[in-house]
Amino acid sequence: MRHKPLTTCFACVALFAAALFTTACSPRAGAPDQNPGPASLEDLEGKTVAVIAESTSDVLLSDTDNFTGINLIRCASPTELIDVVENGGAECGISDTVVLMTRRGGHESLRACFNLPGGFDVAVAFNHKDIQLCQEFNDFLVQIKSDGTLDEMFARWCSESLDTVHIPELPDLEGLQGHPIEVATLADNQPFSFYRNNRWTGLEVELITRFSLFCGRPVHFSGYTFGEIIPLIREGKADMAAANLFITPDRADLVLFSHPYYLCKTCCFTSISPNGR
Repeated sequence: MRHKPLTTCFACVALFAAALFTTACSPRAGAPDQNPGPASLEDLEGKTVAVIAESTSDVLLSDTDNFTGINLIRCASPTELIDVVENGGAECGISDTVVLMTRRGGHESLRACFNLPGGFDVAVAFNHKDIQLCQEFNDFLVQIKSDGTLDEMFARWCSESLDTVHIPELPDLEGLQGHPIEVATLADNQPFSFYRNNRWTGLEVELITRFSLFCGRPVHFSGYTFGEIIPLIREGKADMAAANLFITPDRADLVLFSHPYYLCKTCCFTSISPNGR
């Protein structure tokens, strides 16, 4: 299944990404800019760069036809990626701008350097056999896009105040019947999915919870690393994956993608201190 690019860019996401890039790239008043970092993809040659293992950034920078001198540090989670850069284990990293924005509250030593060109449509993934479940989810997306629910969710979750953000109380969850839909997600991907106070939360968790009400079936979340997600769907060990997955032609050959619900921008970031902490 191939989709046209997502044409509606949620205003809140664009504003937060712009705020991140402008604020992080402006040196503090009266302080020397110790580590301006790379300004383009070409500047990554010869550097140690942290990426999420098997992500599109990993694939891009592993292309030896275009990049020959990059030393990649492959990380299992966004937290590991940020810690590696902040502690000086890598000179820079590649991150979803919204993920970096929400994490900078506790990581003031980080700064964005440049945005990577273009963007990626993000969607939920299904096994190719689960066409009906995928279509139900697409119908659900049409509804929450048209009634403003999806925009409200992004406005609420894409902020730096995750301690105060939560999934609203939703009616009738306890009354759902039937075999639970098994959902594979990322265990450490704020603000999209994470574990807090012994329960799953985040934008994608709320998205799938609302879908469970739409289709009348309970859902069960399990957390994995990014590299485990697509194999789980292909092997039928999960019914759907909400894991900030970018739609790419190679992935579309492996799994069935829903319509996109988010246009993601990525950026290169570094630590303000050249030697980490």
